[in-house]
Amino acid sequence: KPFWLKPFVSDSVCIGDSFRLAMASSSAATAEASPPTVLEQVEQAEQYKHKGNGHFKEADYRKALGSYHRVFCFVNGLQVPGEGSEAASYGQMMGKSSPGLQVPAEKVEDLRLLKQSTYLNMAACYLKLDEYDKCITTCTKAMSGSEPNSKAHFRRGQAHLAMRNLDEAKADLELAKQLVPEDAACDKELRKLKQAFKDHAAKEKQTFAKMFSSKDKDLLEEELPTCIAVEGSLAATAE
Repeated sequence: KPFWLKPFVSDSVCIGDSFRLAMASSSAATAEASPPTVLEQVEQAEQYKHKGNGHFKEADYRKALGSYHRVFCFVNGLQVPGEGSEAASYGQMMGKSSPGLQVPAEKVEDLRLLKQSTYLNMAACYLKLDEYDKCITTCTKAMSGSEPNSKAHFRRGQAHLAMRNLDEAKADLELAKQLVPEDAACDKELRKLKQAFKDHAAKEKQTFAKMFSSKDKDLLEEELPTCIAVEGSLAATAE
């Protein structure tokens, strides 16, 4: 077509279209780069917890722990109303605040239960892997709420029993039994604990007996009448 029959498009229109396209692309990129909201972070954390539960059912405890650890990558920086956090304290020190990280009041309990149940699941993994120190630490973290948790005390008691921390195991298992009196698993662990105390007492008795040689026993028998006589005279004097 001759040039005079072609539609005329001004440079300003082309520039305007290019600008609008550039702005649209920039907005899309900004939207993609924007950080997730609090609710999105909590939702993502819940998804990783479910993945961990799947790995646990398959007895792949290492993979389960990997998924459970990811839960805290999403929730550890969130600020619960009425509670402080390291991130919030640092922001206040620097004269900054991040209200976007505040957990809505209606989600606070859900977040608490999510963290607690994840800690308990991690503790179960550590028990399966015989990593008892980590189990104890994780159970203690699960007890951060105001009310005692039977599973936390039970699993920590199991770990203490495996490590032969008998007094600590007794305290945890007896409290778990008080919280859930009808639990058969707790009864089983308490029976194991009772036997462990018996074995410990027998071992202590055997060790103490070996401390005395036959010569020591003879010497003890020779001195015993003298000791009795001295004790008798002291008792008479005291009266």
